Amino acid sequence: MDTILYFYRKRGLERPQTEPVGLKAYLLIRIGMDVDEGQWFGRRLGPRPRGEGMEGLADMPEWADEVAGNQKDSKRAEAVGGHGLVSALCRPWRAVRQKRDLRKRQRELRARRLAWEGEEARWLAAREGLIDEMAAMVRGLAREVAELAQDMDGCRCVYEDSLRKVLTGPRDGQARDRDWERPEGLLPEKGLQAGRGGESRLSEGLQTGREGKSHPPEGLWTGREGDTRMQEILPALWHKAFPVEEFHGYTQQFWVEQVFSQAAGLAAPPSRFVILGTAPGLPEVIESHVRHMKSLCWFLPSMEWNEELSAFVEDFYTEYGLAIELQLVDDMAALKRLRPFSRESVNIVDFTGEAYMAVSAAPEGSVWLDMLSVEEKRHRIMAKGKKITYFSMKEIWKNAQKRCNCPLLP
Repeated sequence: MDTILYFYRKRGLERPQTEPVGLKAYLLIRIGMDVDEGQWFGRRLGPRPRGEGMEGLADMPEWADEVAGNQKDSKRAEAVGGHGLVSALCRPWRAVRQKRDLRKRQRELRARRLAWEGEEARWLAAREGLIDEMAAMVRGLAREVAELAQDMDGCRCVYEDSLRKVLTGPRDGQARDRDWERPEGLLPEKGLQAGRGGESRLSEGLQTGREGKSHPPEGLWTGREGDTRMQEILPALWHKAFPVEEFHGYTQQFWVEQVFSQAAGLAAPPSRFVILGTAPGLPEVIESHVRHMKSLCWFLPSMEWNEELSAFVEDFYTEYGLAIELQLVDDMAALKRLRPFSRESVNIVDFTGEAYMAVSAAPEGSVWLDMLSVEEKRHRIMAKGKKITYFSMKEIWKNAQKRCNCPLLP
């Protein structure tokens, strides 16, 4: 992996904004998107016209005759039952009035049906146009990224939380009764039909022809049975154009070092460190920053304690003269409930991945190094209004500055 595609939300854009940033060791491509559920770069599709019962209504003269005949039988029975000669004489006039009322009602229903059909046609045309625009823009963005990255196999996607569900659909366990893992197109069953040779209609319909334009398959986006929500269509288009894995390597030593080094770059960083959890390669990172440490308190789940870490703690004191205060807890749940912060400012090296920790326990002047980039934790820290500096890989990618004129790696 040598390219990070960082997708973030930016309001007011008319199309995706691509910004390559050369970071020497890897290429970062920031991509601004103005997308939300039901909204695509300022364009929003209104609700579908409501037409309950309109689909089956047709111009059928026998419908009125049948109803009128049923009412005739009912009135005849009523007259015979005891209303006498007066009711029998009034029956023809009553039948004429009933037929007139039925015809009037039928004309009203026909007018309503025609009005609904017109609204439905306009809505379907607007949706088809929006889908065409979305598909073309997503394909264009994929081509632009491919030209910058050169090797898409080496790319990993990183999404702001506000964009992940919109672009990629629900995560595992959130799809409910819809199957989002089908490789043939990621669409609900009603909107997906297999074509000849085992290929899905979505795959056929989204392929670009020689003229450079593609359309969804006939009937896939239109019609009552093929109706799918816009927030389901975009993930289908997205997965087709961006078959790129999402980045999950935050605990790798290289990325841990990137976040760890942020505290050292401050003008007056705290000299006390509190580590919550662990990661592969963390001992090497600690050794490279020992000169900035006055004290080190390490909270670790007992299941992760082993002979290798025990030897590291002993050798660390022997070599650097700094004793690591090691505290074992029962499990990760106990680690997330800790309030281990002192009165003095500290560097909090956080591997818990927990959003709802006791962030208010951190004193002012502290530095929070969120190794797993939990955005909700950042929001909670900022909402406290305390002078706490927050770092994570997502923040680093979001604020990275260009370091070279040519973004491509040598």
